[in-house]
Amino acid sequence: MDPEWNDSQPIYRQIRDRVVAMILDGLLKEGDPLPSVRTVATESRVNPLTVLKAYQQLEGDGLVEKK
Repeated sequence: MDPEWNDSQPIYRQIRDRVVAMILDGLLKEGDPLPSVRTVATESRVNPLTVLKAYQQLEGDGLVEKK
């Protein structure tokens, strides 16, 4: 994930939107695991809790499920 952030919205929301884009573009298919929280946090240079919040929002929206 590209670590360029837009100041107009929270970073966790931008991470969420990027994961949604990956799903829509077919980079993540049904049943595929999401990139690990630590990996995304390291590559994006953000706190792991920020990534976790994005993933929790995806789960809350029903876009992904936790197994």
